[in-house]
Amino acid sequence: MRSRQLAVLTLLLGLAMSRNVLARDTIVTGYHLLVNSAPEGRPPTANQWRPTPGLAPRFNLKNGTLSLFDPFAPSFNIAAEHIIRPRLYGQLEAGPLFNLRVFREPAIENLKGYRMRGAIRYYLRPNEIGNYAPFIELMYARQYTDVDIEGDFFRRDNTVGSYRQRITYHMEQHKQGGYINLGIQQAYARRFIFEFGAGLGVSRKQAVFSGVPPDASFRTNGALGWEYTRSSTNANTAAVQFYINLGYVLK
Repeated sequence: MRSRQLAVLTLLLGLAMSRNVLARDTIVTGYHLLVNSAPEGRPPTANQWRPTPGLAPRFNLKNGTLSLFDPFAPSFNIAAEHIIRPRLYGQLEAGPLFNLRVFREPAIENLKGYRMRGAIRYYLRPNEIGNYAPFIELMYARQYTDVDIEGDFFRRDNTVGSYRQRITYHMEQHKQGGYINLGIQQAYARRFIFEFGAGLGVSRKQAVFSGVPPDASFRTNGALGWEYTRSSTNANTAAVQFYINLGYVLK
């Protein structure tokens, strides 16, 4: 009798242990079925596209923030940076000029044009999300400006003599240059980007002015730029490049 009770107790314990093992197996098996249940060929989800800290960004979208504060011709620039090979990137930036300036002089009207920059950039250390990386780049910059400018002129008349007159003159200017820049980019873990760069180069300006009577001589337009001259200007000068960009890692 006692041996029969012992056998029944052993059987019950064995059934209880087997149920626990099967329950664990069911949970694990169900987990694997859940993970692998997506059919092959389905596009990755949004979470799978999200960059992981420690990985190199492949495609960044940025705003040329400092261009908004240009004293003569602000522009709203959008820049795209894409990987070419590890640590080597290409960047293209462009935006229209608009008349929303910090300084009131010179007084201008009908401002049209654009600002454009293209660069090949090499990071001096691996650029990773969640870290910073210094870089060196070769940049080409171009700006086209078409604008009407108010200026003060002296005029001479045989009847009344010399007098001062406010005249609106027209300027069409092409400006381009090449630069070597150094900078730093910080890509935060939440994918936001802050970067700045500065460098030296050579800039070339070509400007044509019109709309001024032959007897008028230019005095001032209230600023140190876009000054009227009768002959078209065409000069190469040393130039400085400085910029600040804010952006986001898209991929």
